[in-house]
Amino acid sequence: MNQAIKYLCSYGELTVPGTTPLGPLADDFTLNSPVGVHADSFGRLWVCDTGNSRVLVFNADLSELLHVIEGPGDDTPDAPRLLMPFHVCPHPTHQLMYCTDMGHGRVVAFAYDEDEIWFSYAFGEGDDHYLPLSDPNGITVVRERDGVDYLYVCDEFFHTAGDLASRCVKFTLDGAFISQFRHVAGPGARHELLWPQGLASDDRGNLYLANTGHYEVLKISTDWPIVDECVQAPHDAVMLHQHGKPTGIGKFNVMRSVCVIGDRVFVPGHIENAITVYDLEGRKVSVVGGLLPLWNHTLEPVHSLSDFVYGALEDVVFVGPYQICAAAGEPDVYFISEPFASSVIKVRIPRVQGEEDALLMESVGHRRDGQNRQNRLRSTSQFNCMTSVIGFKRERRVVPREPLAGGNWIDYWARATTSIYKYWYDQFRTHMGIDPLARMANASLNIDSGNWCMKTFNTESDSYHQLQDMMRGFFVPGDLAMDVYYPHTPPLGQICPGTPIVFVTNFNLCTVTMYQFNPAGYLINYGMPFGRDGVGGDGTLKAPQGIAINGQGEIYIADSLNNRISMWQIQPTGYVVFRKNFRWQSDDDFTPCDIAIDAQDRLFVCDQFNNCLRVFDREGNSLWSYGQLGYCDDVNVDYEKFMLPASVCVDGDRLIVNDLVNRALKVFRIGEHTLTYETGISVFKKYPDAGGVWMPYFIYADRGRLYVPDTTFNVVNVFRYGAAEPDSVGIAA
Repeated sequence: MNQAIKYLCSYGELTVPGTTPLGPLADDFTLNSPVGVHADSFGRLWVCDTGNSRVLVFNADLSELLHVIEGPGDDTPDAPRLLMPFHVCPHPTHQLMYCTDMGHGRVVAFAYDEDEIWFSYAFGEGDDHYLPLSDPNGITVVRERDGVDYLYVCDEFFHTAGDLASRCVKFTLDGAFISQFRHVAGPGARHELLWPQGLASDDRGNLYLANTGHYEVLKISTDWPIVDECVQAPHDAVMLHQHGKPTGIGKFNVMRSVCVIGDRVFVPGHIENAITVYDLEGRKVSVVGGLLPLWNHTLEPVHSLSDFVYGALEDVVFVGPYQICAAAGEPDVYFISEPFASSVIKVRIPRVQGEEDALLMESVGHRRDGQNRQNRLRSTSQFNCMTSVIGFKRERRVVPREPLAGGNWIDYWARATTSIYKYWYDQFRTHMGIDPLARMANASLNIDSGNWCMKTFNTESDSYHQLQDMMRGFFVPGDLAMDVYYPHTPPLGQICPGTPIVFVTNFNLCTVTMYQFNPAGYLINYGMPFGRDGVGGDGTLKAPQGIAINGQGEIYIADSLNNRISMWQIQPTGYVVFRKNFRWQSDDDFTPCDIAIDAQDRLFVCDQFNNCLRVFDREGNSLWSYGQLGYCDDVNVDYEKFMLPASVCVDGDRLIVNDLVNRALKVFRIGEHTLTYETGISVFKKYPDAGGVWMPYFIYADRGRLYVPDTTFNVVNVFRYGAAEPDSVGIAA
């Protein structure tokens, strides 16, 4: 009988409920992936601190925390506390604030006055007329032609057995179900709702819906009839804007939100790290990008070369702007949430046409480990957009491999030179007792992208504790995924022969950076980054994501926006040369996201937007596929169904898949021509300290332990599955 996946523990510091004091904000106050924001009738700002599963209320200048809302309160002791609150929306006439509590599939209404906030009621549990809310996200109130206000809610991942479409649900203001729709159809077009997130409305009775799964914003009149859960538009012009072909999970230019303020429609993020502004008829008015910093914070501590530039950049650009609301009584002043930067900013955006800049006025939240970095031996730290995890094997069994093809006199000279250097280095290391990998004993290496660093954690202790920030070189902003290469013969320029080299893809700069260990055991830069930004050409990359390196030093990169795998080779000189590009059966719609290599040097690739796994041989020839599109309602039944699989890793003869939209972890046995399902677990709608996952990214497995970094809960969850594997791993001879 297969052993089920079991949650072991998490590492990464989260805010403990009941521990945040009210009043002026402390210097180390942080947010955790804030999403929804809205001002109330007193001008106070309500913020969904989604990663900490709570709602915070600040004064208008963001200097003071007035209320912390963690659940319905003492009056309803049996009601669970909030879990992933996403959006807030005010009642049009009463002092009520609605909150979509995604983790519990409900909408919670909180009443307030000038001094207090209390639970009023909740709804969404379903009845004879409608199915319960599954994943309520965007929410808005709109006054329809009959003069009555209604509440609309986007139910993001709702689906039924025969229909993958999501839905938008209409309620009365006290939570009584009215109707729902799952499609919008005009004479020439039909739009399926797929993972709708943002929802807004204007004073003319129109809804603006961010249909995230199809990269579009729909404008829908509430006057249009609904027939068989489909809005019947009198014409086909229901689209405010469409971004076009999906560009990969991790790319910020998607329609996650839409906001209507007066006669302007704000679409954050469909142009990366910018906000596009339309009028109510869908005509583009301007694009807002960048901030003029006020330097309203003290200097960040400097521990690596990267820190010299972090402070100069953190206020200069938007970082994945999400939700926008108007500041009460202040013309052209707005609050903007930035989940990936774990901050909320207050800005002034002038009413001009064309390109314009925002002026930063105030902010709350900051670099999440800014205080902790002053104490490197602190037990843990707050992550910010944790993207990937890897481990290191200290004892390795050498397996003969096919030698590198070709070669020239430079390569032979490099091998000869490094072999001499390695001999004397080994002598020196032995006599001096130097062990560059001592810091990596029983440790994982983690990319903390939002904090611009790599951190190690002791994964054998109970509980896990942080060891070091490993960076002593230059961390390149945008570093995303990584893999480790153990060269049998040290390449030229490696300071500590016998230690591995870490390869890291950079999503923004479209390059790959290499790091090596110095004698003190820290990571410093090795060689020059390779690859260059470009579409279509040899040696170019566009939004590279996952990376894998085999024992021969052959490097495979998921060149996601070029729809291909890019293959490279590290030479004995340390120089990396381009080899070839390849796709699944030459298919232009191939969308690789991550890569893993098995013992036969076969490549297992997440073809993300085709919702399956593709298998190649070492030379890039297409072998076979596994999986199909579908929701995974029961992981032990629907294991062949995937929705945007984001990451894959190999542990012995097992393949583990991070099935992103399904929030499922699946373990398979690797066969010659197929995969055999072994076990799995659903990890959504749980608190992170109970194994809950929100946005998992590049996973890593070793000897029956699975490490799942979560970019938005900002933790790494650790699971156990199957039987333990041996410590050794095959390395090319």
